[in-house]
Amino acid sequence: MASEVAEAKGKEAETGVAVAAPANTGFWLKFAAVAGLLVVVMIVQFLVIYLFFGRSENVAVNPNDAAILATENLDDTSTTEIDISPPFNSTNSLSQQGEIHVSFNLHMEVPTHLAEKFNEARKNHKNKIRQSVITIIRNAGIEELNDPYLSVIKRQIREETNKILNQSLVTGVIITDFRKMEQ
Repeated sequence: MASEVAEAKGKEAETGVAVAAPANTGFWLKFAAVAGLLVVVMIVQFLVIYLFFGRSENVAVNPNDAAILATENLDDTSTTEIDISPPFNSTNSLSQQGEIHVSFNLHMEVPTHLAEKFNEARKNHKNKIRQSVITIIRNAGIEELNDPYLSVIKRQIREETNKILNQSLVTGVIITDFRKMEQ
């Protein structure tokens, strides 16, 4: 490389015209340096990870261990259905030209460990819950009443009930014996 540059300077001096140095010699040198540095960094990272984590030991796990059995008993997903009596009867005149009479039974799904707390709160706010459910049914559109899953109505009832109780006790709403009569 140095000899090529010296030759280029010598030719420049003889002819008076500048001769360009070879263009790609510096690129490959820089590329090799960066690639070498990258390989060294990757090897160091691999060694550090190996030192921190090392080899894992083969540990025999006893499925009858008390710690494992205790965690299996903690089931936060178990729920209890609580009946909200008496049956709901309401008239909806917003959804169509005539009136729609709606009647149904309402059950709330509550985590099992919060069922007692929900029953106390339900007794204290029985009329507010009933009023909010009737208001939701009266304000429902025909699409919401025709939905086979009643998903919008169930969501609104769950949200309003949790808002009235000032806690997120209700995880689901179950509507049974749903009857709709149009006049």
